[in-house]
Amino acid sequence: MKRGPGGRVRGMRKTLFIRIFLGHAAVIVLLAAAVTLFAPPAMRKHHVEERAADLEHLALLLESQVVPYLTGTGPGDLAGLVAAFGHKTGTRITVIDAAGDVLADSEKEARDMENHLYRPEIQASLQGEKRMSIRPSSTLGANMMYMSIPLRAEGKVVGALRLSQFMKDFETLMDLLRTDLLKVVGAVTLVALILAFFLTRSVASPVREVIDASTRVSAGDFDVAVSTRRSGEFRDFARGFNAMTLKLKDMFGEIRVQNEEIGSILASIREGICVLDKDTRIVLCNAGFRRIAHNDAPEGRYLWEAVRSSALAEVVRKVRESGAETNREVAIGEHNVLCSVVPLAEGGRLVLTIRDISEFRAPEKP
Repeated sequence: MKRGPGGRVRGMRKTLFIRIFLGHAAVIVLLAAAVTLFAPPAMRKHHVEERAADLEHLALLLESQVVPYLTGTGPGDLAGLVAAFGHKTGTRITVIDAAGDVLADSEKEARDMENHLYRPEIQASLQGEKRMSIRPSSTLGANMMYMSIPLRAEGKVVGALRLSQFMKDFETLMDLLRTDLLKVVGAVTLVALILAFFLTRSVASPVREVIDASTRVSAGDFDVAVSTRRSGEFRDFARGFNAMTLKLKDMFGEIRVQNEEIGSILASIREGICVLDKDTRIVLCNAGFRRIAHNDAPEGRYLWEAVRSSALAEVVRKVRESGAETNREVAIGEHNVLCSVVPLAEGGRLVLTIRDISEFRAPEKP
């Protein structure tokens, strides 16, 4: 099935709207996907760093109270101190000596706990480094965050202080944050797509209107106008387009009047006049030329087809070669005519004027 100009314009409208909307939608979806993919890991890293910093701060606060017990000068019960501090802060606290033995723990009896010398965070602290690690607890069987710092007395590492918290609460918080993030991203994406739809329509609608108007102008309808009710560049463009169509209308009106005047002038001239293009086709002629050529519709035909005169064709050929105006008497059938060929300045066109002089001069006999 063939599609006319209207079908092509409607197809162009749909294609334009879809292309603009899909471009906006692709950007929105990509941004939403990027936030969904990269925000949770970033949030997790941020919260882990914050929690590790909090544990380190608590460890530094407790350090000065624990060191005396490792040097044998601490007053009171170390286990009671650790248990009270752990209960108050919601943190498990473990004190380990330089040999890796547990001296006190806020949640279990120290004598029931195994040696911690080979725990990665304890080894690092006994070597004078602080260490944070997340791993399953061998005693509690759950993932925990450990922050261990070295305990020093007189510049010597005498043990390690380890603070730990369950990661279960942290993971629950992260799950809630991810769920809330997905809800927010989904809502924002939906709103953004709706806004993109209306934005696309606000852009595609004036463009479609201009396309329709251009199609009508190309078909010769110069009365069409584009709405100037919109703001910004669209209004400026609409004003320019409307001004252009008005000028085209005036120009074509002037050309039509001039053509009518030229047609009237040519019709009033008794001599035959025609305009030849660079290929010697007849572009324009008057009634006098049709009468002499005995041809009612010579336009669009070659001169030698419309007028059977080899002499006339030869005169035209010489003028085209020389580029000089020529007047010559030739025979067309039984008529003697005076032809004048004048080259025009541009386009390789020639103006041919033919005047029948048979009534003044008898034709030459062969």
